[in-house]
Amino acid sequence: MAARASVKFQNPFHYVNHSVMANLRKDLSKLSGLIVFEAAARADNFSRAAEELGMTRVSVSRQIADLEGDLGTRLFYRDHRKTRLTQDGRVLETVVKPALNDIAAVMNQIRSSAGDARLTVTTTTAVATYWLMPRMVDFSVLHPDVELNLVVSDRYLDLEAEQIDVAIRYTEEGTAGTDATPLFRERIYPVYSPKYQPRTAMEKPEDLLRENLLSLSGRYKRGARWASWFTQVGLAAPDSKGVAINTYINMLQAALEGQGVGLAGFPLVDQYLADGTLLANPGFPSVERDFFYLINTTGGRPDAEVFCSWVRSEALRTLSEERNKHPG
Repeated sequence: MAARASVKFQNPFHYVNHSVMANLRKDLSKLSGLIVFEAAARADNFSRAAEELGMTRVSVSRQIADLEGDLGTRLFYRDHRKTRLTQDGRVLETVVKPALNDIAAVMNQIRSSAGDARLTVTTTTAVATYWLMPRMVDFSVLHPDVELNLVVSDRYLDLEAEQIDVAIRYTEEGTAGTDATPLFRERIYPVYSPKYQPRTAMEKPEDLLRENLLSLSGRYKRGARWASWFTQVGLAAPDSKGVAINTYINMLQAALEGQGVGLAGFPLVDQYLADGTLLANPGFPSVERDFFYLINTTGGRPDAEVFCSWVRSEALRTLSEERNKHPG
């Protein structure tokens, strides 16, 4: 009898374990929502969390709402420009934040133990496509022993957490950190293809009010948009004219195809201006924007020093070529 009693006791015990694991698997299916939750809790703002994660604010808000629906409770108090954690939100944060940090630490440890000797470099899609990659052949010839792992992302990566060795970042002056080396400053102006069929003489800024303008939408800062450019040249921007595109590369491709006038410039489109694929009218003023910075996180790793020295020399060459085109 005792043996049978023991057996009867063990079966429900195993059943409960399977049930717990099933619930755990269900909860872990919400992992992406927990990652979004942690970023939003840390930022106190859905928009800043969206920028960090490379998402739209709407996507962040939707994932938070889904998580709240699944838990059956509100996690944030939502004000107009700021969010605050509720009591339940604070309880969840105390568990989620260290758990995600532990997962990241273990994954980094595993990566390190794998012994990958490559130098991990990150930059944005536009910088990689229009400035870095066209020059990489020269680097490979000069330094064949340096192996690179290029991480192209428009998300503002956590360099330590994602084990980034070198970064070329585009950001406001003075915000890249004390170890950052400025490379050059972006300058934008209207550009268009010879294939574009203008409606005006395209001689002065006022003419652009009647042209088909290719605009950046989504996460891009106001300084990258036509409204800012028109304001800085002393004109009121048209209400809504042309096509809105949510990536720089697609916007520039549309300009190359002759679909309209885009805002771009030094140093990303120099190659297209040099070969005549794009045109820039001297009657259209240029506007200075943010800086490109070089960041070396390795503390003197030899291959990182070699790569960073090469990037700095290429940046100086880019600046020299620009000064020669526009002396004085």
